[in-house]
Amino acid sequence: MRIFGVLVALLFLSGCIDPVTEEGRVFTLQTLDRVEDAGANYSLKENLSEGPVLILFIGVGCIGCKEWTDELRSNHQEWMEMEPPLQLVSIERYPSFESQEDVALEFGSPESNHYTPWPITLPSDEDPIRKYDDETKLSSTVFEYYGMPGTPTLMLIDEDGVTQWKSSTYYPDSETISEIETQYKDLI
Repeated sequence: MRIFGVLVALLFLSGCIDPVTEEGRVFTLQTLDRVEDAGANYSLKENLSEGPVLILFIGVGCIGCKEWTDELRSNHQEWMEMEPPLQLVSIERYPSFESQEDVALEFGSPESNHYTPWPITLPSDEDPIRKYDDETKLSSTVFEYYGMPGTPTLMLIDEDGVTQWKSSTYYPDSETISEIETQYKDLI
């Protein structure tokens, strides 16, 4: 009976306890090293210092990824002009199966079928996720931390490195673009 009383008390007091705040996570990944990538490595933390980041996990054989890239490209300039900018980064999701050359051919240049005018990263399956505050390596990889995402997956990361929104559609649509913009406005 005493245990029951303790459980009931904990149930009622649970609303008085502050929720645990999620700690932000960041990564530094190799890029295609194009002008659009702004260097050989992309630092999420560095980019978050300028504003929120929308991540797009891509695959060369993913039709939805190509359509999302094209749709996001039509919004990219407008989003980069907002204050703070809504930045984009594409993350190659299948490094074991798709080469850097494959990614570059499909997404890497203005002549590509699905040109990407924002950074494209090329992680390995082992690249670690890091703590936001001091960039200490953690035991999870980038892919593990983000839940082994399929493609395409979009995630909006706030300026503290915390995932605030995740897509649920394979093909782009105006409703999801509106969701991205609403979530961005809620962050700033």
